[in-house]
Amino acid sequence: MTPARPRREVPPPRVPADLAGPVEVALARSVNEIPGPHALPGGSPYEVKWDGYLH
Repeated sequence: MTPARPRREVPPPRVPADLAGPVEVALARSVNEIPGPHALPGGSPYEVKWDGYLH
């Protein structure tokens, strides 16, 4: 049986400074109106949530 090789240390991945914690989590929420296209920095992307939709 051959001896096991020592494990090589792997450096942790580099995280950009603006993503280093703490990072605010964006949770989904219900709204009555869709924000305008320039209401938020970077635009206002949205999608309709169809599951659980009652008519």
